[in-house]
Amino acid sequence: MKFRASGVIPAALMPFTQDMELDLTTFRSHLRDLASVKGVTGICVNGHASEVMSCTEQEQARILTVALEEVGNALPVIGGVYSESSIVAAQHAKQWQQLGANALLVVPPAAFGKGAQLRPEMVMEHYQRIADACDLPLIIFQYAGAQMMAIQTLTNLADTIPSIKAIKDYCGDPVAHEETVRQLQNSHRKVNVLTAHSSWLLQSLALGCEGILSGAGSTVAALQAELFEAMKDSDLPRAREINERLDIPNKAFYHAPMADQHNRMKEAQVLMGRFPHAVVRPPLMKLSTAEIDGIRAALAKAVMLNH
Repeated sequence: MKFRASGVIPAALMPFTQDMELDLTTFRSHLRDLASVKGVTGICVNGHASEVMSCTEQEQARILTVALEEVGNALPVIGGVYSESSIVAAQHAKQWQQLGANALLVVPPAAFGKGAQLRPEMVMEHYQRIADACDLPLIIFQYAGAQMMAIQTLTNLADTIPSIKAIKDYCGDPVAHEETVRQLQNSHRKVNVLTAHSSWLLQSLALGCEGILSGAGSTVAALQAELFEAMKDSDLPRAREINERLDIPNKAFYHAPMADQHNRMKEAQVLMGRFPHAVVRPPLMKLSTAEIDGIRAALAKAVMLNH
């Protein structure tokens, strides 16, 4: 299945059983739900939304394999590459290609948050090792805050590593985001920007982003797809209408502490009758009853509950 770095690409959640094992039955159902949404062009697994940091290498391989089995004939499957070691990340990239992944989302190591902006060669080395280990299209991940890469580093990556086809931009800075779109999508070797700015998605798409890659897509993919289509059609009144509805669950998902954003999406899946449980692995913890009630109210207001 050929990967196209555009459109709406939800980052799937990873359901767990009550004893914190992988719930692959619910996961398969979740993948089918996402694949059935009109406008979805791919599905990402083993990202932050999948709680990849709490999954072993063997579990990550199993998650990718199940995703390919379940939806790989219908949609491209993007595998997350998450490791604090560039060497191990490259090994994962090679393994994920052997398993059949169609593209890779490369999550930056925490070391980038300790001054990598001052040593861009560290960033280049990390991505080059991964590119050398596989033949798959790569999506680089731009974080906010200390891990945020300078625009010059991004353009150097795009110019140096041909397999980089897109960037998932979650920089959190509208000015930097606009410059990223301008520089990468208008360069001699275009690299598509996939926005992850779910809390200001309309504004982000208005800058010309070629797609959406977001954990919120696990739960609101249909609304994201409608918004993306409206913006592609330059139908701003329709886009504003969709955005107002989308803003309701997004506000329930994205607020402090941000560590709970995907935890909240799991609770939403339970409230919508899609997941049997909203189990997370430590250090994440079960949400309070009051917060779950708030998510229920948001989903009801957005007309996302069936009961």
